[in-house]
Amino acid sequence: MSKREEEEEEEENAGKIRDEFEALKAIYNINDVNDLGGCGEEKEDENSTNAAVVFIREEEDDKESVEGKKTNAFRVSVNFANKSRLVLCMDAARYPSRAPFAIEEMKTPDNFDWDFEKLVRETKDAMHDNEVFAFEFIEKYKEMFEREEAEAKRREEKEREENERSVRERREKQKRMSEEEAKTKAAIFQDHLVSWKHEGDPNVTPLLETELADDVRKRFKSHDIVCFEKCRFQAHTVTDVQTIKEIKIALKLILLDPKVQTATHPRIFAYRIPNDDDFNDDGETGAGKNLATVLRLRGSENVFVAVTRWFGGTHLGPQRFKVINSCASAALEAVGAKGFEKK
Repeated sequence: MSKREEEEEEEENAGKIRDEFEALKAIYNINDVNDLGGCGEEKEDENSTNAAVVFIREEEDDKESVEGKKTNAFRVSVNFANKSRLVLCMDAARYPSRAPFAIEEMKTPDNFDWDFEKLVRETKDAMHDNEVFAFEFIEKYKEMFEREEAEAKRREEKEREENERSVRERREKQKRMSEEEAKTKAAIFQDHLVSWKHEGDPNVTPLLETELADDVRKRFKSHDIVCFEKCRFQAHTVTDVQTIKEIKIALKLILLDPKVQTATHPRIFAYRIPNDDDFNDDGETGAGKNLATVLRLRGSENVFVAVTRWFGGTHLGPQRFKVINSCASAALEAVGAKGFEKK
């Protein structure tokens, strides 16, 4: 194909894209495409409804495409609910030889499933052919969004009921704890970051030098560090846990690593053992509770899991809970903990 033919084809493709966005303007009643102050930066309205809100911005002619050519580009921002946004981009350089539009940004409510964004992107790729344009995908996304939103509400209600039942069950279990177990648990939750360096009475054998500690070491595992948005996360697990004392040993083993002692949150943990289950946020409010919920929902037993977090300068918001849960779940799958067996 000659250069002239390529230019004519690109001009024709740009015309098709422009027609598509003119149609979007009419469908969604958009009067001024430039009255946005920047696509993807519109203010979030706490009182917004779930009705679809669509914005369009047209890029300047001198914007360079992926191939380095000068071309027009359009961006569409779609909001279906408060704190949600989907930003699509289409330009002549992508059409028709490549996907007609790309998903540049996707932000969904915090209670949506971890895999929802991945599923949306896969759906967009599956719909791709030279006749598929933005409107069809937006409508498909709206359908998926509404279905996930309803499912998220059902999950939250179910989780609320299970949390209430779990609190009652935990109280009953703790009533059956022995006095020694109760004292050990109290010591765990009052433990200081460097308390492993001093056991107290010099006439008492340090906890990490006992036979029980040797046995816990065999079941203790610190997993690979996971990086996400400049933050680092590391999971630690112990399986076949029977007593509170084993958990205390595990917490001390975690701190034997000098790197862990430098972490922002060294030991976010949760456990489930006979007669007790509990958690500790370690300064990351809500993180330990989320881990405990994961263990309960998966029916896990006789297990301890902790996650160390090093802050990397990026505030993750509620997304950090998803990363912590995912890191812990992957570690529990790796050791074959009950409820996390590989299928």
